[in-house]
Amino acid sequence: MTSDYIYNNVLGDKERGLISIYLMNGKSLKYIYGRYGISIRYIRNNIWPDIVKIKHVELGYKNTAYYEDEMQYGFTVPQYNINEFSETELSAHTDYELKNKAYYEQTK
Repeated sequence: MTSDYIYNNVLGDKERGLISIYLMNGKSLKYIYGRYGISIRYIRNNIWPDIVKIKHVELGYKNTAYYEDEMQYGFTVPQYNINEFSETELSAHTDYELKNKAYYEQTK
């Protein structure tokens, strides 16, 4: 069997994923060849270039809570004061009200 056939038809998704993880963690090509029977040339030419393209991303997180009491989540409704709107917010608000009013007058 060729390495291409083994990689695409014999190995499952889990094994293909493990090969990628092994390569990222620095396992040798001989180790992968011995474990899965895929030739070193196939690994070097077909699998390794995809591993090199991978960019590691680290996602951050928020340390502080939005609310002191966790029971407030989902129960607080933001309150807006129309006097504090900027000009663009005010024009968007009034434009929305006019369009909404016109729509509901048509449906009556």
